Amino acid sequence: MSGLYPNEPISIVCAENVATDSAEPTWLPYFQLFRLPNLFTAWADILAGYLVVTQFSGETASLTPWPVFLCLVAASSLIYSAGMALNDYYDLEQDRRERPQRPLPSGRISPRLAAWLGYQFLLIGVVLASVAGYLYSDLAAIPWRGGLVAVALVASVLLYDVGLKATVFGAVAMGACRFFNLLLGMSLAGDLPGDASFSLVGYDIGQLAFAGGIGVYIAGVTWFARSEAKESSRAMLIFGFVVLVIGLGLFVAAPLMGSSIVHLRSMTTFGWCGLMTLLAISIIRRCVIAIADPSPGNVQVAVKQALLSLITLNAGLVLGVCGAFWAVIVALLIVPMLLLGRWVYST
Repeated sequence: MSGLYPNEPISIVCAENVATDSAEPTWLPYFQLFRLPNLFTAWADILAGYLVVTQFSGETASLTPWPVFLCLVAASSLIYSAGMALNDYYDLEQDRRERPQRPLPSGRISPRLAAWLGYQFLLIGVVLASVAGYLYSDLAAIPWRGGLVAVALVASVLLYDVGLKATVFGAVAMGACRFFNLLLGMSLAGDLPGDASFSLVGYDIGQLAFAGGIGVYIAGVTWFARSEAKESSRAMLIFGFVVLVIGLGLFVAAPLMGSSIVHLRSMTTFGWCGLMTLLAISIIRRCVIAIADPSPGNVQVAVKQALLSLITLNAGLVLGVCGAFWAVIVALLIVPMLLLGRWVYST
């Protein structure tokens, strides 16, 4: 299984037969260890979350102040990469049997170095998220919230990598990673919803539904892909599919909940529902095909479609809340993801 956060299922492009001879660049094993192509889905989360809250704070969405935004992107990137490295470290014995070409079992990267990098990246990621809120402390309504969310994200990564991955709760931990990554992008909002009927550490119901919908969606995708490399259980596929659809429904409902922050400004309710229906059809269609014929190929194609849709779902929300320009910026993250996936495996 591959990962988006920290080890979500199936690669965008399966390139297991990457050359491992002496001619390969010295940096290539590290790109493979960190599953670099999948990093762009984490960036999409931060971009979408940051744009949504700045749209609420000002007249138009923006990525300013740039130092704050870059700190959040760097924190997310480091925590994501740490999840990848630690996943391989704790899976080393299994990979020696089943995937000996990976960087750690092949000896191209020392397991001790991978673990050291992983834990250092987690620490630096939390520090950067914590510092970000105080770079312009007068602009962040809750300056310490970025650090708090980063700690929760790190805890989810470690729970998955160290203990829960092989259990039924592994998918829950995976969904929590995506949930907290989205909250990280929204953590340093300049303004908070003053009239919210419900809020949690300053996040209102719309923000929680946005992040929670994607988190539930990823939990469903993880269950769906649980046996992607072999003939899958139809019952598990159906269960994962149901959870996935519930997550999509929660995500679609986010801007319709009366939230003062995640609120449609550039699109009508009808247009929003139409756009989400189009995106959902492509995901659901592939899942139904895989349930009807649960061969590894069909399941992997369905999961590939679901994971690619992480970026398009974020771009769709940005389109509805912030407008077309920023939606295109988010959607363009698919390009480097696919290009890198041609020569750096993501599994």
